[in-house]
Amino acid sequence: MNYLIGLSCMLFSFFGNVNAPTDANTFEALKTLEGEWVGILNKTNGSSVKFTLKYSVRSAGSALLEESDEDGMEMLTIFNLQNNRLHSTHYCGLQNKPVGTLQSNKAGVISFQTDVNTSGLTAGKDTYVDSWELNLLPNDKDTFEYKYIVKGPEGLQIIATATMKRAK
Repeated sequence: MNYLIGLSCMLFSFFGNVNAPTDANTFEALKTLEGEWVGILNKTNGSSVKFTLKYSVRSAGSALLEESDEDGMEMLTIFNLQNNRLHSTHYCGLQNKPVGTLQSNKAGVISFQTDVNTSGLTAGKDTYVDSWELNLLPNDKDTFEYKYIVKGPEGLQIIATATMKRAK
């Protein structure tokens, strides 16, 4: 009996909590966004614009492409797993390329944080998207909440939020 308890403890410590969200589980959850989405993007600078997102699974399922259009400003973000870590690479209208990693997935709220060093950015000098949050709203597969934060020189911070509805 003690052998079984010891084996169980050893397996738990090796594998961790099998119910905890992993980067791979989060990537699979993000893939459920495949399709087209529409909403209004509201920014703390007082502007509101038409916002569309299109998600497509690419590269034999190893990448999720997000094509965004903020009232005519087109951008791309690619989500992918590398070495069991979920990353995002955003090709921004600000003429830079923030690279982020998954920070958390709690109750369907998925958060990414930009790594300024990997992205070739300088905090406090450059203007870039610092973080993203996607709330997948587990009880509504046709709606999710999108949020990003832009940081820049002299404490510049703009928060943009949108409630997205599935178009197709």
